[in-house]
Amino acid sequence: MGVKMGFNELVQQAKTSSARVKKLEDIYEGKVRLESLGVSLPPQVRLLEMVSPFPKLAVDVLTEVLCPEGYILATAQGEEIAALLRRWWQANNLDSQVRQACSEALVQGISYWIVGPGTGDIPRVTAHTRLGVAIGRDHMGRVSEGIRLYKYQGAQYATYYEPGVTSYWVLQPAGRWVQVDAIETGVDRPLIVPMVNAMRLNDLDGRSEIDELVTISDAASRSLTNLQIAQEMLSMPLRYILGKGAKEALAGVNKIEAYFDSFLTGPQGATVGQLTGADLNPIISTYKLYAQQISAITGIPPSMLGISTDNPASAEAMRVAKERLITRAETKQELFGDALEEVARLQLAVMGKKYEGLETLEMQWRDPATPSQSAVIASALQAQAQGVISAETAREFMRLTPEQKAREKAENDLVTY
Repeated sequence: MGVKMGFNELVQQAKTSSARVKKLEDIYEGKVRLESLGVSLPPQVRLLEMVSPFPKLAVDVLTEVLCPEGYILATAQGEEIAALLRRWWQANNLDSQVRQACSEALVQGISYWIVGPGTGDIPRVTAHTRLGVAIGRDHMGRVSEGIRLYKYQGAQYATYYEPGVTSYWVLQPAGRWVQVDAIETGVDRPLIVPMVNAMRLNDLDGRSEIDELVTISDAASRSLTNLQIAQEMLSMPLRYILGKGAKEALAGVNKIEAYFDSFLTGPQGATVGQLTGADLNPIISTYKLYAQQISAITGIPPSMLGISTDNPASAEAMRVAKERLITRAETKQELFGDALEEVARLQLAVMGKKYEGLETLEMQWRDPATPSQSAVIASALQAQAQGVISAETAREFMRLTPEQKAREKAENDLVTY
């Protein structure tokens, strides 16, 4: 497997990723403050700050259409293996974990899967962020070792993954790591799998989806904040009273009452007038321009970014607008599917399941063009009506309860053909 980095070097590598993780997390969560965007605001108007939601939208919209359906294997034991993996999948709540791991990989560039012995005949599978995790690779780019740092009840622990063995370490008060346990895995590779958002050959550590959006998102945040300030200070009509003694006559007028025009007075012979409020459309148009740029980069339809038109788009137009988003989702399915397939192979290896032909194991994903369950059911019913699938297969798409499935099967068995 090549030269290893070693335990101590991996520990240091796992600690150095925290700064970048924190930065990307703040951008995704909208916690970036305007002083870091080049805008200086007085303390009195800090409450008018607004941060663009584009980075979060770019990730969430893509994650929503990444829906794994299950494993398939083109061997004689394919059905048996798929059923076993489905059971383990549900036992580890991987439906929710996969979504979270995909979101993490899109934000941070990489997330990790860790496999280990579980309870009884079910292996344990967990997803993790890149914070506190590091891996080493051999000269072929394969994972040769890995480590995960974590805290439990105030103590610092580390799990070190090597081919054939997983060891557990604890940090002593003196700053020295001591091994406290180890288990033989019986697997010829470490039980840690990186799920990398890689778009180029050298993206071994992944690439965040929001990196290329930061500049435009910052500009949009400035526009939103300027819009807030202009709305508060410039958009309302400005009334004036000119005349000798105007200042003294208005000295006792409540500013709030004058602001809402409920009370206005002045000296005899004064000139009263009003200046029209500023037009905010230029700022709004600028923000829409930034949204269109985000749409061009990410493939997210403008309607999902809050840009709407007076005439609603037809269903066909909406489909065309989502074509690039669908293509991007299919690309992510291929990237992330490789990691999930390796996780499945590790589960089988950990549990001592020796099957032939696991190289052809494949993760099936739901069509990103029809992400909603109602659309999937409609497609299944249409296929059943055309004779492509049976009624029993169509019912599998409807997510019936086990009791409902049993009742439908019993009634179907009573039918005489």
